[in-house]
Amino acid sequence: MKNYLKGFLMAMGMFTSIPVRYHNWDDDGAKHMLIFYPLVGFIIGMLWFLLFKVLTIFNLPVIIITAILMLFPYFITGFLHLDGFMDLCDAMLSRRNKEEKLRILKDSHTGAFAVISLACLFVLNYSGVSTLINKNELMLSLIFIPAISRSFMAIMMFFNESMEQSSLVKYFKQNVGKVDKVLSIMFLCIILCVFVILFGIFGLIVSLIVLFIVFYMMKKPIKELGGISGDIAGYGLVICETLLILALAII
Repeated sequence: MKNYLKGFLMAMGMFTSIPVRYHNWDDDGAKHMLIFYPLVGFIIGMLWFLLFKVLTIFNLPVIIITAILMLFPYFITGFLHLDGFMDLCDAMLSRRNKEEKLRILKDSHTGAFAVISLACLFVLNYSGVSTLINKNELMLSLIFIPAISRSFMAIMMFFNESMEQSSLVKYFKQNVGKVDKVLSIMFLCIILCVFVILFGIFGLIVSLIVLFIVFYMMKKPIKELGGISGDIAGYGLVICETLLILALAII
């Protein structure tokens, strides 16, 4: 139990900018970090929804509330996943061979494709969040969107080979047992069931469609680059949350 608690605190410390009690990094705690990834998402979602409630109390203009809510998931994670999204867009949109894509992926410089992709992402996010705010009754979904995306990314990391150059994903996956994998799948199923209760059958259908699209979008870089990495997982997470927001805004 102590190692699970340590794994949770280590996950909070690594995947968010939320101050947590410091623990020395060790293998016993690290091997449980990914199963707490969905819980980290749920905590982020709770804070996201709470922020919305606080902003509405002050009766701020919708355009300001939209901008703050749109940026919150990136600030609370220290832009960790957004960095992976930009790196992967730079590599994949270069249309180079595998070796060159891997070089671009590890390059610390920001390319034009990353900037263009980021601009498109922000436009889509802004429009989606703005529409959700105007609908209002779907704002409760903010609690579950980060949990869904992180549950799915944990599953993708568990069931895909790690990229040879991605030592961090390999480290997280080492000594992970069947129980951890089953728990990740169960957590995703529970969240989807909650979506059915809150938003009806359309909530489930929309979520499954989005997850299928994200799965398809991730398979290409996983196949071309030789496995999954932290950048690919970050890319998938950002895409998943954006598509969920847009999908819920449309229904």
